[in-house]
Amino acid sequence: MSDQAQPVRPGDVYPPYAAGQVEARRQSDEVLARDRQQQQQDDSLRVTETGQHDGRRVVTATATGQVMAQFTVPAPGPIGAVGKATDAVTIGEALQAAASDAPVDLADAAAVQAAETRATGLGRVVPGGVAAAAQKAAETNMRLDAGEEKVRLRDVVGSATAVLPANKAVTREDARKVAAAAERNARGGGGSDVADAVAAAAEMNRGKLTR
Repeated sequence: MSDQAQPVRPGDVYPPYAAGQVEARRQSDEVLARDRQQQQQDDSLRVTETGQHDGRRVVTATATGQVMAQFTVPAPGPIGAVGKATDAVTIGEALQAAASDAPVDLADAAAVQAAETRATGLGRVVPGGVAAAAQKAAETNMRLDAGEEKVRLRDVVGSATAVLPANKAVTREDARKVAAAAERNARGGGGSDVADAVAAAAEMNRGKLTR
């Protein structure tokens, strides 16, 4: 009888330890895959901080040699201020960092909605809020011709900190939720300036938050 492994057929009976080995291998592969994906994300994003004489810090996030987000973090305030006790960047500040001249698209609108939901914890869009404005802007831009003036991100998220009814320091979980929302609504594999800014803020906040 040949020692060559035989193909598995329906109805074959396995030794009792085989199923456990297969399951353990599957779990190991999943962990390794997640680790590789996280490593790729960590390797692709670099965040640098430059201190200013007045206590503010200019934060720049780059990936593959390109600037993905840049914003100024105010000087630390009272302990009671959101994010300031840990010197962390808030969701509102991250949204304002994305206030560029880029036209608002569906991926940006979805990212803003996810960010607002994470900040407020309400699980819905706030009427008249930044997410509602982003959605309206994206829908408007879709109807405009190429030569027409479109609504820009700066018009929507430029005052996010003041508009948000609640705010919080950005965590990596916030960044994952925002990135996933943007990816689901991206067209042609494009990214989102909003998702990039939130990711940069989360990277900067690493080690400054308890979770």
